[in-house]
Order: sequence, then structure tokens, then C-alpha cells
Amino acid sequence: MRNVFSFSHSKRLDSWAESIGITGETLMEIAAAGIFAHLIEEVGSLKGRKVVVVAGKGNNGGDGVACGRRCALSGAEVKIYLPEGELSPLLRKQLEMFDRFSLGEIKGYDDPSFALDLATADVVVDAIFGVGFNGEVTDPYSHVIELINTYSDFVLSVDVPSGVDENGKVGGPAVKANLTVCLGAIKTSVLLFPGRRFAGEVKVVDFGIPLGGDFGAYRLYEDEDIRSMLPERLGNENKGSFGRVAIFAGSYQYPGTVYLTAVGALRSGVGLVYSVVPKSLKHVVNSPPPLPDVIMVDVPDRRGHFIRENVEYVERAKMKFDAYVVGPGITRFPAVLEFVSTLLKTFPHLPGVIDADALFTFKNKPLPDNSKLVLTPHPGELGSITGKSPRTIDEERITIARRISTTFPGVLVLKGAPTVIAYRGQVVINPTGNTTLARGGSGDLLSGLIGGLLAQGMDPFEAAIAGAYIHGKAAELMPSERPYRVIEVGSALAAALTLIEKGEVPFIDVASR
Repeated sequence: MRNVFSFSHSKRLDSWAESIGITGETLMEIAAAGIFAHLIEEVGSLKGRKVVVVAGKGNNGGDGVACGRRCALSGAEVKIYLPEGELSPLLRKQLEMFDRFSLGEIKGYDDPSFALDLATADVVVDAIFGVGFNGEVTDPYSHVIELINTYSDFVLSVDVPSGVDENGKVGGPAVKANLTVCLGAIKTSVLLFPGRRFAGEVKVVDFGIPLGGDFGAYRLYEDEDIRSMLPERLGNENKGSFGRVAIFAGSYQYPGTVYLTAVGALRSGVGLVYSVVPKSLKHVVNSPPPLPDVIMVDVPDRRGHFIRENVEYVERAKMKFDAYVVGPGITRFPAVLEFVSTLLKTFPHLPGVIDADALFTFKNKPLPDNSKLVLTPHPGELGSITGKSPRTIDEERITIARRISTTFPGVLVLKGAPTVIAYRGQVVINPTGNTTLARGGSGDLLSGLIGGLLAQGMDPFEAAIAGAYIHGKAAELMPSERPYRVIEVGSALAAALTLIEKGEVPFIDVASR
């Protein structure tokens, strides 16, 4: 597990370090040593090579100059460029040290040799803005950034590519880095789009100090973390040991959603999958049998849609299940949404995934007071619930997801790039996935996968984290992002789980149905 910092988290870290006796100068030296180490790892020896440090006025500039000092001491030709105006005390100290030992030239942005130095440098260190940046880039910085992007061959950005804010927004020109070295923790700026496209490869300098105090840092999980969450298998279990999940999906317009959701559930390792469908759809979704390992339950319907009485029918049939998924492709007709409300009221003790059309049950209504529920909206669906525009939700996905999670007791999975999982103020940013998932039906796979994990007894927050991670990992295993269908990603879910559990990728039959 790795910590992820917003800009405010970074400032809290600086204050915390100072409170336990670690000065800003010490942190700057640790940062510079780490930046230099990652640079050498990336480009090799700097002896006889040219390094240009483009600094701003603040401590980010100080980090860059301190790194430049190390480059000079390793044998590089180093030039530092600065803006006019008042500089931060720590930056001034670094410049004084650099100048005292005659390690290279210090010039202003307006120096006529600036563009030529950028064009002839082996490495350009972008240290213009740090975690204090917000808004739009103005001159002279906009001009400087354009020069860096035009002339530089290899750019290392310190902490954040200059011109990208903490939400990944780019207001005007932004530095296009080959390598971004984040300080203390990975930054939201390099995980959220479009900032992610400017970061290049991302490395982190660990300051080696505890995150004391109330940081509330976001988190990012890796393979070993997901592996530790998955339900243990002892060897003597039967199908009932791995849970039963019921899927309420599909309509006359969207019969394929039943299939996709069931595939997601089956790939989770759940013991039994019940696919509950309107009776008049049975011939559409079950002829010929597309999934022989799914138990098909047909219920009375109204013109191919679910109705409230279906819940009573399921109860009378004494169908036992440990978790459920409701919503993919059920449509948003009032009678269908009434069915969803009845389902939630009838099974409040069971964990459930509320997806797609079922989410519209909460339009202009409060979210349910149920900690066992996992809601999986995309920005458009969440916008319909909250009244915010999808664009606003997409641009502020971490902030909005976290805010909602402080009032909704369940788990919120805000789908997108990246998917954000929030629970009671805790935020996890999913690092996996690619544009293979930018297709209708991808969310059905995810909701089925999470539902299957819930049925196996996983905690809802962990099931949502693991489901999003595995789902994205399956997309990454596809040979190409462009041509593959959602059902082929479904086939790759088994390979993704195998990779996470055993560290190896088996053969992926992308033609599998």
C-alpha cells in the first residue's frame, strides 16, 4: 500500500516534520538526494553532461537547486535559471551554497542564452512550481514552460509537473516531463487526468518519517495488498462455502447485461450465481445456455421489466443468497425503480451492489442508510443523484467522492479514470485499468465481480477495492486497448486473479465466450 498526497497533505507533512524537530533544510536535502538518485537510475552517469535547473521562487526551486548541486559534484555542467523577485529563504540558502562553491552559472529567465541552454542540455530539471500551484499559469512562467517543452530532450519534474494542480487540471501550458519525482508520497496530480499525461514515469522519494497526526492521506493498493484481502481457501470447502450471489439485471432492451454481470460474478470465485431475469426474457438470455454454471431464475414481469412483486416471488421461492447485484440494464421506469426500493427494504441485512439504472432510485432522494451497500456510479449517474454536472464530478472526483462518503454509510465506487473508492472519509485511488474499459458493459462486469466477492464474505470496502483493482488489471492484460470486447476482458479476469495470487500470467483465451 502506498500513500497518495494532495497538496494540502504535503503541507501537513512539512508542518508535522517541523513539529518533531525535522527542519525544512533537512527535508530539502533528503528530497534532493532522492531526486538525484532517481535521475542517475534513469539516465546513468552525469559526468561531462549538461544539466539545466529551471527554478521558481519557492521551496520547489530550492529542491531543484539542491539536486543541481549534487549533479555538479558528480561532474555535470550545471546552469540554474531563476525568475525575478523575492525568493524563499530556503531557496536563497541553496543558491548561496551553490554559488559559494562555484558549481555553475546562475542566470535569469530573461538571459538570451536560456533557449540554447535548454536545447543543448542532457537533462532539464523543472522546479518551477510545487504543491502551492493553483489556477492558471501566467508569464513569465507560461513562456518558460513553452520553452522547456519546445527545446528540452529529457525533463525531470520535481514533485509535480509545473502547471498541473492537485486535481490533475492544467490551466494553460504545463511541463511535459519524462520523469516526475514526487516528494514524500505520490501526488494526486500525477494520478488524475489530464495531469497524468504530463508526468511521464513517476518515482517517489520516501522521507523516512512517520505520518503522525491526522493526515487523512489517500491510498493506492498494489498486488500484494489485494492478495492479502482475498478470502482464504483451506482445501476442504464446497460450493456453499464460497457464497451465493443473486443478480437482478436485464430487460427487453438490455438482455446482454445479465450475461456480463454473471461473468464478473463467476470470475470472482463465488460458489453459486443466481441470475434473476424477467420471465419473458428467459428465451433471449438462456437459449442456447450461454453460461451453464449459472442458475437461471425467471420471475413474472411486465413487458420484459422487473416489477415490485418479483421480490415477494423470490422470498416465496426460498432462494438463499449471501449478496446481490441489482441495476445493470433494468431500465429506469418508475415500476422498475419501485422494485429496487422494495428489494433494498426486504434484504437490509445482506450486502449488495447498486449499479447502473438502480442508482436512479436515489434521484432527488437521500442515499440509503445501509453500511453493507456498494454504489458503483459513473460521473453521469452520480451527477443525476447529486445535481452536479458529470464534468464537475470527473474533475473533482476525489473531493466529491470523499465528501459523499462522510454522509453515506456504505461504499462509493466512482468509476472512471482513475476509479475512486470512498468509505467514511477514507479514499483509495485505483491504479489499474486502461481505455479497454471505455465500453458499454464494463461496469456490468465490475458490479458482478464485486457482488461475487461480497458473497464470499469480504468486507464491502475491501470487496470494492479488490474488484476495481482486478477489473483494471484484466484490461491491462489485453494485448491491445483498442479492439477487444468487454466479454473478452471478462475472460481475462481469471488471468488477472492468477497474476495477483501467484505472480504469473496464464494463457488468455480472448476468444473465450
